Amino acid sequence: MKKSLIFTGLLLILFTGFNYTVQGALGNTITRRDFNFGHQSGYIYARSETAWFRPALSWSFETGFLGYYTSGMPRVLNPFWKERLMLTIPLYFELFPCDWVSLQLELTDLFVEFPYENIHNTGGKSPRFKTKIGLIRERKIMPALALTLGVKFSSAKPYTIWDKEHNYEESNGLAGAGTGVADYLILLAASKKIGSRFAVHTRIGLAPLGSPVEYTKGSAQADEIPYGLAWEYYLNGRVSVSAEIAGMYNGLRWTELAHYSVARFNCVLNFNDRVSGKIDLEHGLTEESDEWVVGYYQKFLFKKAD
Repeated sequence: MKKSLIFTGLLLILFTGFNYTVQGALGNTITRRDFNFGHQSGYIYARSETAWFRPALSWSFETGFLGYYTSGMPRVLNPFWKERLMLTIPLYFELFPCDWVSLQLELTDLFVEFPYENIHNTGGKSPRFKTKIGLIRERKIMPALALTLGVKFSSAKPYTIWDKEHNYEESNGLAGAGTGVADYLILLAASKKIGSRFAVHTRIGLAPLGSPVEYTKGSAQADEIPYGLAWEYYLNGRVSVSAEIAGMYNGLRWTELAHYSVARFNCVLNFNDRVSGKIDLEHGLTEESDEWVVGYYQKFLFKKAD
């Protein structure tokens, strides 16, 4: 009798564990171990950043068109959703109220995702507000240092999962437009010119993404470490090229597949002192990164005299 009770108890334990695993991976639940933090938010926190500032009372507007392509989304079981293409139009503003402060508003990234099923595959990414504060001015042997504090609002909801409680069996598991909660960012950047032709930019920080409390739909927290190292070369007064390694590294061992990392190549052309264009080409270095990114940014600068 005692052996029968022990055997029955073991069966119940095994069944409960199996049922929990199936519900987490294939049921209508996306947990911290399943959520695609990298593909969902990595490209936002892998953006280039310098420690330099423009003159006081100047401001800029940046837009463009980018495509993010991945041939095989990790953990996606449905072959229909395995290949993914996201097209975006950024709408970014930056204001310099003084020489040492920059106020940044990344209003949205209008997007459409393919495969396309309905209107929920289109929308805008949650707005991000950031303040960059200069700490040290660049000197002969000292790089410029700047501290950036930011928050991403949770106004955009992850429709791709939440609308019909999709899971990785039924959809791409990306949740369309964000983690569904507020995300935060702290970033330290350094920039240094080397002679008249070269410059080096580096940055590192912390970005707690998602919710620290596990809940039924959506995601839980991932403590990401944004990083970047870029080499910039000035061909002349109007054209520059740069090579960069950038991304965000997962700091929580229980949040898997959250290392977004890309090799980025940029070419910037200053048409004049107010208008510039930037060609962007990126290649993913990890499983949780966009495989290819190709795009163009157009920036308009407005100075105090305007």
